[in-house]
Formats: sequence, C-alpha cells, structure tokens
Amino acid sequence: MSAEIMEETDQTLDEDAWSVEDASLALVEMTLNAMTRSSELSVTQLRVLLAVDRHGPVNLSGLAALLGMSVSATGRLVARLHTAGLLTRLLSPHSRREVSIDVTETGRRSLERIRAARRGHIAAALRHLPPDSRRTLARTLRELTAAAGAHETDG
Repeated sequence: MSAEIMEETDQTLDEDAWSVEDASLALVEMTLNAMTRSSELSVTQLRVLLAVDRHGPVNLSGLAALLGMSVSATGRLVARLHTAGLLTRLLSPHSRREVSIDVTETGRRSLERIRAARRGHIAAALRHLPPDSRRTLARTLRELTAAAGAHETDG
C-alpha cells in the first residue's frame, strides 16, 4: 500500500474514531440522564447493580475487580444496595467464609424500569432517523460491539 493511501486511510480511520467517540459520549450522556431520572440510585450504585445482574452471582472481590474499585468501597456499596433490598448475599455451600452477591427480584424490577426508561430515551432519538438508517446503525453497532469484544480478548 502506498504511503499516500496509508496516510489517507489512517486519517479516515482517525476521523471515524472521532465520530464514534462523539456518538458514544452522546449515548452515554443520554443513558446516564435516563437512568438517574428513573432511579433514586447514584450512578455508582447503578454500576454495581448492573454488574451483579450481568455477571452474578459473584463474590465481593470478583465484583470489585469487574468494577475496577477497591474491595472495601465495593463492600460499602453492596451493603447499601442490600439494605435497600436490591441485592442479596448468598452463603456458599462449599465454604462458610465465601459469600456470593446476587440481584433480588426487587432489584430486577428496578433494573427493568431503569432499562425501559433508557430504551425510551434512545428510541426518542432514533425516531429522528429514517428506518433504513436506524437498521444500518443498529447493525453497525452490533458489529462494533463484537469487534470491541474481540479487541479486548486480543489484549
């Protein structure tokens, strides 16, 4: 590949990365706004609840690693969510010292309300796009999600 084509490709890739970053930041902002308006939980508490829902049951150190937080900070968040009835602690049948954390039914209902609000905000934005553009966007985002997952496993 010639240097001129490679430079153009790198420039195009960089411009595309900027566009994707812009769009992802807008989506994150829209999502966070929808989630915080539809819940009394903080963003950090929502992160914990969503992580346990996605990866649970999980032990405290595993959850802390998933979130990139200290075990003590994660433990305090879990305690608050447990007190609120959104998380439960399960004793391991193999070890009395090991406790797993999982989402309660109340927590699942709360997450479903939050997710419905989030989808509603996203759907409102998508209504401004023609149907073909929406389908193309959805397909492309699925491909990007898969590529991001492959990139993570590649190291």
